[in-house]
Amino acid sequence: MHPVLARFLTADVAKETLRKQQAGESLAPEEKSFTEAAKAHPRQTSILMDVGGRVLSSDAQAALVLLAAHASARALLDDEELGEPARKARAALAEEGASDEETDAFIASILLEEAFGYAQDVDSFDREYVKESLGEVPALAALTKEAVDALFLGFVKGAPNDAERKVRETMARALFDIAWEEGPAPVNPEHIEALFDAEISNKPEEEQEAKVHAAAQLLQVLAREGLMGPLRLSRLRAMLGEEDA
Repeated sequence: MHPVLARFLTADVAKETLRKQQAGESLAPEEKSFTEAAKAHPRQTSILMDVGGRVLSSDAQAALVLLAAHASARALLDDEELGEPARKARAALAEEGASDEETDAFIASILLEEAFGYAQDVDSFDREYVKESLGEVPALAALTKEAVDALFLGFVKGAPNDAERKVRETMARALFDIAWEEGPAPVNPEHIEALFDAEISNKPEEEQEAKVHAAAQLLQVLAREGLMGPLRLSRLRAMLGEEDA
């Protein structure tokens, strides 16, 4: 988990930082990232500041996660190693018409995935995975509907027989609908879980094996197209039971 995300997931720390800003006190760089995120999201900030007790409501928890994630996304720009990949990712999204809010949300989703998407120690921060994920963004941002259609057709037509062709068509259509319904984004564990629940779970064993194999092959195609890095590919294939991460 990114240190800024971890720090501001504590409501008392988040509220104290906002109090310091309102009082005109000096702020550390990560605190400035948080107050900038809060300024960009006044509704969530208001929800957080209205919290009176120790137990957060679901709305307050959601507001806190959003503000902390967006703060960590902003803080990446000051990171010696990740700053340049983050700037390139932001530029690619902006070039394709994304707003500042949409760009922040896209980058924040990568950091939330790193923090909570896999079975790993939340106290550690996987810099290499985040760096790889940021590097995927330009290709994803430039992906058009026509390019997605071409990927789909190429994958389906590459099947060696009619039976596998039908399986590939089912799995590719399902994954693209799940992962890219609102536009291309990194394929993540939630997408694979949804794909498994929709198309693989509770099916006969032979059908399960065929669909898992087709899904793994599709992930490899996305990797060859530069839409997925090797770390992501390995982890998602492991979720399918194809290979170890």
